[in-house]
Amino acid sequence: MALHAPHIGSAGLSGILLAATSFAFATGCDTILKLLAAGHPGYQLLAMNGLFALIPIFVRAYLTGGPSSLATPRPLLHAIRGTMGALSALAAIFAYSRLSLTGFYAIVFAGPLLVTLLSALALHEHVDRARWIAIGAGFVGILVVINPFQPMHAGATMGSLMIGRLAAFASVFCYAVSVIMVRRMRSGDNSMTFSFFGYIVSIAMGLLLWLLFDTPDLSFGDIAHLFCSGILGGIGSLCLMEAYHRAPIAMVAPFQYTQIFWGALASYALWNIPPGSSLIAGASIVAASGLFIIYRDMRGKTV
Repeated sequence: MALHAPHIGSAGLSGILLAATSFAFATGCDTILKLLAAGHPGYQLLAMNGLFALIPIFVRAYLTGGPSSLATPRPLLHAIRGTMGALSALAAIFAYSRLSLTGFYAIVFAGPLLVTLLSALALHEHVDRARWIAIGAGFVGILVVINPFQPMHAGATMGSLMIGRLAAFASVFCYAVSVIMVRRMRSGDNSMTFSFFGYIVSIAMGLLLWLLFDTPDLSFGDIAHLFCSGILGGIGSLCLMEAYHRAPIAMVAPFQYTQIFWGALASYALWNIPPGSSLIAGASIVAASGLFIIYRDMRGKTV
């Protein structure tokens, strides 16, 4: 059958705008955490960021049915999924301290590729030849991104960059596992429940590590920054959930790639780090591969 482009109504358009807003807010949250990551351990930032992120979620829950809208009959599964999300966030914060935001996002853009790969291996979903080629091309793009011959920004070393890249890969792997779990769990739960339990686990994990290790004090300025990052992250999460409610996933997901623009802008404005040619080329390959997989998913549902 012929492919028919999906009609974008007012709900779909508002969903697209919410998605664009969500990823811009997420980049703002990441930027603040990167600013603080050099002087504070990731678990401390994770706990405080999660605590403040609950504020917009509680406000949203109060306006749409009360705290009962956050309840779930599957708390253990949410705890496991939340743990994978918290591990992804911890690895991301660690990676921030060693990579530019654009370098981090270029690797994280492999998320849709890894989700497709894990779907084939864990869920036995069918992946056609074109998708396998796109996955392969995407990982070639990652190799271009980590070009060892590219010039390093001031203060960076090859060892630091490699550790940061490994942390970014760990982050995107945990993220992909979390997404796979959401696919299996999403029926029967309010969409806000996923964000709520994710932040609850992050706070619990961060506070536990905070108590176990010698942790530096937070200044008033640090707390103010974390308040901003938490509010941005919480609102961004709510915007993304609402975007998925109003528009098809295939229309929302590509807006993740706008983070490369916001990340490049923040890296240059705050750290004077322009994106290198290999990063631009590699990120373009990874983004093109991810967009192709999203297109194939959309095509499969509309033919």
